[in-house]
Amino acid sequence: MRRIFTALFAIVVLSAMGITSYRTLKPAETVSSAKRPVPSPEPIKSIQYAELPSAPLIVEGRLRVYTEQRRVFADTPVTALREMTPHWAYRRWPAEVVSVVAVEKPASGVGMSVVITKWSDGEIVALDAEKGDIVWQARIEPADGETFKGRRTGAKTLYEPEDLFVSASAIDKQPVVIATGKDTVSAIDPADGHLKWTKSFTAQPGCRTNDWTGADAYFVKDTCSKPATLEIYDAGTGVMLNTWRPPGASIGPDNVTNWFLEPASCQLGRSGCAVFKAAPTGDVVSFADAAAGVGTLTPTYWTLGADHLVRPEPVADKDTIIVVGDTIAEQVTGGYIWAFSRTTGQRLWMSEVAGALIGGDQRNMYIINKEYQLLVLNLETGAVTSSTELRIRPEDKFVYNEYYLHSGYLVVERLQTTKESEIDDKYYFSMNTVVLVGIG
Repeated sequence: MRRIFTALFAIVVLSAMGITSYRTLKPAETVSSAKRPVPSPEPIKSIQYAELPSAPLIVEGRLRVYTEQRRVFADTPVTALREMTPHWAYRRWPAEVVSVVAVEKPASGVGMSVVITKWSDGEIVALDAEKGDIVWQARIEPADGETFKGRRTGAKTLYEPEDLFVSASAIDKQPVVIATGKDTVSAIDPADGHLKWTKSFTAQPGCRTNDWTGADAYFVKDTCSKPATLEIYDAGTGVMLNTWRPPGASIGPDNVTNWFLEPASCQLGRSGCAVFKAAPTGDVVSFADAAAGVGTLTPTYWTLGADHLVRPEPVADKDTIIVVGDTIAEQVTGGYIWAFSRTTGQRLWMSEVAGALIGGDQRNMYIINKEYQLLVLNLETGAVTSSTELRIRPEDKFVYNEYYLHSGYLVVERLQTTKESEIDDKYYFSMNTVVLVGIG
């Protein structure tokens, strides 16, 4: 009898443990909304502001948004020295965060800024950037193998989202979020989640994985056509605007038929790309390698005109370029920057300093020099107007892959090496490996 009682007791205990495990680990969605208002943006100074363990997206100059494997959260203010107690947080389980983008409210101030998150189970969840509340939810069939790729800081998930893109309607200039999944693409109104258009490519599975957006267009390469074809769609309506192949593209082996294609001068990740580069074969080399005598075939830069025709960018002939309006800046041998007019080809200025060209806007071009300083170059003259130290300590030495320019701030994810196979302790520069500085 005692043995029977003991066995029954064990069954009860194990059953209780099973129920507890289910209640703890069952799929869940948790929202921790903001309990206080968001402070107004602070005046930005050309100084170091913070060392952070995670990489932030900056929204309205008031919030820092971060991501982990199963959680997206925000803190404030942007200039806080360290990561603060979450202002809001959103968590799902067992799905993983795949991509995050932010769409800020228009300059008119009408509406709200939203943080749009895509998850490994195909859920797309838009959060009120100020409060963290769910604004709308949608779903797209996820592609195989979608998973969190942000490692410890989340930088790749935030700064290089692979299947969430931001563009705008050519008609009313309102923002459009484009989400891709398994052989499908959908365009969504970020304000209310309204589906603007969708396309299915299931008749040709796996053929359209190389894609990006321009200012008002969605570009996707069909690798199953022979030779491959670039399809260009209106971001606001989904109407096909054009199809294109580089001159000389032909049928042949895969390395020829699947010719080289890559976007360039993008606002963030593969969103808002001003130009792209292409070649009639996949066997191309970088401009730097060609200059060093390692191969000869380099790509050509192209752009989509207002008439939806693809035209070459004859001035662009370097690996790193930034396009702002009619100005195109290129990094030349030695790290110096030359700027040209896109329409006339005339050289506008040459920088007096060298550095890595990382971005530009309507006022400036930005470079990081060998002394770990952010240098601001005037867009019209190339003159250095300010500099900001990226080192926290004079002895700091680091490399970087991921950086982010937005709203007068620069974020750099500092690394010990760019070898991604290294474990985190040898890959990242430190525990607080992300540095945030202002651009005054």
